[in-house]
Amino acid sequence: MFKVARLAKIKEIILDRGQIDVNTLSSLLNVSDVTIRSDLEELEKDKFIQRSHGGAVLNEDYIKQQDFQKTLLGGKLEYDKNKEYIGQIASELVSDGEWIFIGQGSTCYYVAKELVKKETLNVLTNNLYAAVVLSQNKKANIIVTGGTLMNSDLFLSGDMFLKVLDSIFISKAFMGVTGVDFKGGYTVSDYLERNVYDKIKEISKELIIVADATKFDKTSFLSIGPLTMPDIVITNESVPKSYKEYFFNNGVKIFTSYKITRSSIRGEI
Repeated sequence: MFKVARLAKIKEIILDRGQIDVNTLSSLLNVSDVTIRSDLEELEKDKFIQRSHGGAVLNEDYIKQQDFQKTLLGGKLEYDKNKEYIGQIASELVSDGEWIFIGQGSTCYYVAKELVKKETLNVLTNNLYAAVVLSQNKKANIIVTGGTLMNSDLFLSGDMFLKVLDSIFISKAFMGVTGVDFKGGYTVSDYLERNVYDKIKEISKELIIVADATKFDKTSFLSIGPLTMPDIVITNESVPKSYKEYFFNNGVKIFTSYKITRSSIRGEI
């Protein structure tokens, strides 16, 4: 089991039990006590747990944070380990000081959850879920675009959104999609989402699609471009092999979440 997958599993176990000891985790995951202790040190740095003698306890501050998000966001977002892995990869791609855009959708929310841990951060977003989680980093420079509120998904679009982005340039744009398919390319649900894409493609140096494996071989209402459109695709290891081969053969970088560590990305396929 790769480290990222193991860390996610440990988080699931601790979320379920509240606390656990090293020996039990070692037995459940079939790794050494030394490996578990190293994992727990990392989770403690992320403020997910507090270390105890021989084990770990879920951090009360983390529980409060989750309660805060559920209260503010209506509890619409549930934990998704595959999207969390994608967020971890995305975070590793962001350099200090550069301006990035985070688009709408739950996968982009997970990108924001990982980016909030960075020391220096400059973000433009139309995703209110992302804006809420990023607000917890008091040093971050966060700008929320104007626009018409799409109540069902809590993102901003429309004419005001387009006007706000005039004369703006961003280094990287992280965007989610509804479907990824050989024939349909990348698809979204409505014209307002497509308009967001059209504008972001104009003003970004690198377009990065974030899509978990469940989005592949699916189509939605409107195509926003062919599979070769983005510079980078971030997804999960379980994505069909045919897509991996297509991206590789057509010069689109693809990163899959089971190929990384927190400190570096070496997982191009």
